[in-house]
Amino acid sequence: MKRRTVLKGMAASAGAALGMNATYLRAQSGPIRVGVSYALTGVGAPVGTQFLQGTEIAAMQVNRAGGINGREIELIVRDDKYNSAESVAVTRELAGDGVNLIIGGSQTVTALGIAPLAPELGALIVIAGAAGMPVTHQLFNKNIFRTVSNNYTQYGSFGRSLIESHPDVKTWISMAPDGDFGRDSALFFGNAVKKYSVEAAGEEATVLDTIYTQGTATDFRTQINALMSSDAEGLYIGVAGAAQISFFQQARSVGLYDKFKVIGEVGNGEVTGKAMGRNTYPNLWSVSYWNHGLEPFKSNPLSQQLYDDYVDLTGDPFPPALIMAGQRSAMGLFDGIRKAGSTETEEVVAAMEGMTFDTPAGPCYFRPEDHQMLCTNYYSQMGPSREEPYYDVMQMAQIDAAEMVEPANPGKPFSLGEIE
Repeated sequence: MKRRTVLKGMAASAGAALGMNATYLRAQSGPIRVGVSYALTGVGAPVGTQFLQGTEIAAMQVNRAGGINGREIELIVRDDKYNSAESVAVTRELAGDGVNLIIGGSQTVTALGIAPLAPELGALIVIAGAAGMPVTHQLFNKNIFRTVSNNYTQYGSFGRSLIESHPDVKTWISMAPDGDFGRDSALFFGNAVKKYSVEAAGEEATVLDTIYTQGTATDFRTQINALMSSDAEGLYIGVAGAAQISFFQQARSVGLYDKFKVIGEVGNGEVTGKAMGRNTYPNLWSVSYWNHGLEPFKSNPLSQQLYDDYVDLTGDPFPPALIMAGQRSAMGLFDGIRKAGSTETEEVVAAMEGMTFDTPAGPCYFRPEDHQMLCTNYYSQMGPSREEPYYDVMQMAQIDAAEMVEPANPGKPFSLGEIE
């Protein structure tokens, strides 16, 4: 090789090295880019937009405190449109833009699409709101962390809580979307009602066959007619988002409120309360996450800070509980980055395994075997109010996840036979 060629090659190599070092230094000193993929349009938007607000508040709180190791959080937000194919597309887009830390999956239909992508993309994905069992079972991989209780824990505990507070309700029925989430949540809810009714009421409650619908349905006349014709006195509703609001609007007009003694719903909570206002069902129980005005949240400084930041951001003094779910998901990731001292995927994964982190609802813990978050599950009772916002959260019930959680079995489908 001629000397000129060697020198040119050396210069090129030196330039490349300097360029790589400059890029590395910028990456280490610039903002920490975190991808966010929620349903911001479509039928899932009432849920996804609340998750996003909570995630934005978490980033604001971290940045206000000086960031993580001096680096601010920058959120790169995408809309998955409550569609599995779209969630896959936007997750690939984020990874293609160099984003390796992603929060998404506010609902199971989108989470089941993105969970298997994480290893291929070299990304860590926090599943924020999807309770479907496959996420931490047959679809599990080490790059996935779930920051919500799974179906068995969440809806089994819900069924237990409702039958213990309503032992006089002898016959129950569910209406749920015909998919993994809907079938499982109705099954686990009903099984818990039957199991714990023996202790609560001295006899096993009757659980009728589930009535199914589509997750994106807007017309529930067929399902409402079937519910009205049933012998049930207690009802579990497994549809969420705008679909649930449509259900209540239609159900109220035909007298369904008078038929049932108690209704439990999947987790819309105050989103439904705000939409229905004075027409909120009077004994509506919701899977909940947070209410700043009730204990144990009222005396938690993190809870009060979340409330203050939400009001400052929106001007709305009545935050929905889902805000905390979005904030908690982000804080779990941010604490993992802080603990790792790095934004590299493998290092953050290692830091988050077995990690306990504080939230406005108390401490939460990532089980190291399957990255399932464990913490206390809360359920709120709502009803109409004469005063603004024209619905009221009257009380909270709680069951610790440790009281109803399946053994870790990553990579394998969940089976009730493991427990019962």
